[in-house]
Amino acid sequence: MNYYEIIYLKKELKNKLTSSVLELAITPYRNLLELFMSGEKESFRLIFSTAPGNIALFADTYRPAKKSNTLQFFEEVYQVPITEVEVTKNDRLLFISFENGYTLWFRMFSNKANAVLTKDGVVTEAFKSQDEVGSPEPSPKPKELFPDSISGNNAKEIMIRSNGLLPRSELDFLIKHNGLENGSEPEIIEFTKKLTTQLHERPKFRKLKNGTITLIDHEFLPVETGKEFTSANDLISYRFKSYSHDQRLKQQKSSFVKALKRQIKRDNSALRNLEQADKGIEKADSYEKYGHLLMANAHLGKPTSKKIAVDDLYDEGNEIEIGVDEQLSIAENAELYYKKSASALRSYEEALERIPVIKKKKERIEKMLEEISEINDLRDLEEWKKKYRKQLDDLGFGKKQKEETNLPFHTLRIGDYQVWIGKNAKSNDKLVQFSHKEDIWMHARGVPGSHLVIRMANDKNMPQKNIIEEAASYAAYNSKAKGAELVPVIFTKKKYVRKPKGAAPGAVIVQKEEVELVKPKKPAI
Repeated sequence: MNYYEIIYLKKELKNKLTSSVLELAITPYRNLLELFMSGEKESFRLIFSTAPGNIALFADTYRPAKKSNTLQFFEEVYQVPITEVEVTKNDRLLFISFENGYTLWFRMFSNKANAVLTKDGVVTEAFKSQDEVGSPEPSPKPKELFPDSISGNNAKEIMIRSNGLLPRSELDFLIKHNGLENGSEPEIIEFTKKLTTQLHERPKFRKLKNGTITLIDHEFLPVETGKEFTSANDLISYRFKSYSHDQRLKQQKSSFVKALKRQIKRDNSALRNLEQADKGIEKADSYEKYGHLLMANAHLGKPTSKKIAVDDLYDEGNEIEIGVDEQLSIAENAELYYKKSASALRSYEEALERIPVIKKKKERIEKMLEEISEINDLRDLEEWKKKYRKQLDDLGFGKKQKEETNLPFHTLRIGDYQVWIGKNAKSNDKLVQFSHKEDIWMHARGVPGSHLVIRMANDKNMPQKNIIEEAASYAAYNSKAKGAELVPVIFTKKKYVRKPKGAAPGAVIVQKEEVELVKPKKPAI
């Protein structure tokens, strides 16, 4: 969430929350806090998400709380009237004040997002343990807008240094669509001032056709609007609830786009080779010439060396050296050159036939890539997949690859990722042996257990954090520590895992690792 969303959200929440009371605050699952509010006119929930990439605070419809297996928070302010809702100046801190002197802070940035209850300037309770009880209450660090001295190496730096509160995710769009790449420093600063005024005074709550959520109007960001919202609360709620949809769409699109680009690269390489096929004609002519010259000298019998010099009947008065096989007669060597000539000619003719076929196939793949780049909805993606089912099958989608069948370990999927889990020590060895260097390898730390691998299809990046966390929970469950509340699981690229010579089954050495602390979860295998 950016600062401008928060200041408009505050105005909306202030009307709903003032004189309301907090009935219950629970966490139904990790990174989510639900606050059940009751007011004179209505009851509703205040939802706070601290999930990286999906930080959100918004009012949602009321529904009964699931109190089983949940933790409760902030009981000191249950049933205490709310007196104030405010945002700290130029910082992403929103706080709710209660009649009994307590303050509930919501910090909404990066991986430090948290809800913290304080009294007399001291933390009394926190949703996440990163803020310790007894520590000072959150302190705003307001950014200075348009300082006297502003400089930067490019338009983006100048805009950020002019107003550090601007939504970073939209700056590249703004710069591109307003032609600021080569703008002067004064021009960029003046543009930033006008944009800041628009955000402060005339916000436009909209979702662009490309999926971006923004408060910037069409004048400054001339991208077609796909959906408009009546309030900041509705915009934030929509983005939070659409996040899982958008992540699934992003993951699926990414796998298709990578495969399509990979195929286009292969087709380009094949075309470059085929378009040099005219050299095959030259080779065919040369081979045929050598065959004729050798046949004209067939009476000489077997050659005595690897080369034979003969009169060049095609260039009178000159000799030519021809490579030969000493084990064959000159006539047999001539036949060999005739065969080479015929083969080179066939390759040339096949190339002439294949070039238009590959060009047509490449054009189709490029059209698929162009279409999928414009897709911003899972339903549209499903229609695209149906439309190109045969082509996707040819690329390896929609069917299991041969290498993933009859494997000596468990297989399952997490999102779009294939996951392998070892069955025993020997199975663990096979899993390490069969996996690719860019795959993600996991194991519960310090205890016996199954190896786990996330298949990366040669992708050098890491999967999204939620994929890592789910896979790690499976590795924790498939270990001797599965009965623990939380289990540390190490993970790394498989290229940093090696099997020492003569080591016991399942034993490996890990050169570098990261650790994820997770709750064990039974996989569906």
